[in-house]
Amino acid sequence: MGSSIGMDVGYMALCAFMGVLGGMGVGVMHASFEHLWYHFLDFLYRRGYIRRLAPSIPMTQWQSHYSKESFWATSIGPIPVSAASFYLRKGFASRCQLSGDIVGALLFTWTVMVLHDAYFFAVHTLMHHVKAVYRRVHQWHHATHGEVTVFSTAYGDILDVAFTFGPFYSMVVAYIYYQPSWNPLHVVFLMWAVNGVDMMGHCGFKLPLWVYAPGSLGVLLTPWAQRPKHHFIHHLDPRYNRSLYFTWWDRIAGSFREHHPRVVEQAPGES
Repeated sequence: MGSSIGMDVGYMALCAFMGVLGGMGVGVMHASFEHLWYHFLDFLYRRGYIRRLAPSIPMTQWQSHYSKESFWATSIGPIPVSAASFYLRKGFASRCQLSGDIVGALLFTWTVMVLHDAYFFAVHTLMHHVKAVYRRVHQWHHATHGEVTVFSTAYGDILDVAFTFGPFYSMVVAYIYYQPSWNPLHVVFLMWAVNGVDMMGHCGFKLPLWVYAPGSLGVLLTPWAQRPKHHFIHHLDPRYNRSLYFTWWDRIAGSFREHHPRVVEQAPGES
């Protein structure tokens, strides 16, 4: 009996350790996406292909180094999900069937992002309306006051990322586990689109279609989808544009804003 209990405790400790490693892996993945987008957009900006949405805002945060707060915010939240996934790894492995079903991967990505947008809008709005929660959890994320960059996508309190992403994606992982089979291509597409839209919404640049269409895997071509400037406007005026991927919840709630006085819609010489 004692040896059995010891084995159980040891196995649970191993699951916890693998959960920490998995969370760190998510943090590394997110940091890699941010650096990829940083260098790509910096390249386009220095060559004049893109411009800033609000040139009147001093550009200092954009040139800063990666923030360790972003890394820990994205690493700690996924630890429970990573631990549970390791515990259930045999079930995930036995049901994994890789295929080149691009249409299915796009449909999965779009569906998850539509559902997450509703969840995010509800939680995000709650954070803004309940002042104690805003001060304790979400205020840090708005510390840039519109001087946003790809390095501020997860900049803020660990609880902020945990609340807005953790419970929802725990349900996504559970859904995948209970399917007769699952395609890892679906997960790859979802990670690319979610991270791409998040980075573009925090970059502070006016991006052309040839950037935001592939960056979102076409999700931002959906009617009433967000454009990169919409979430930027949220950082200029937090009362508006609280959704993450689409605009319909803000339109229904009356919190959608298309323009802002500090956003330059069209630079001289643009058609």
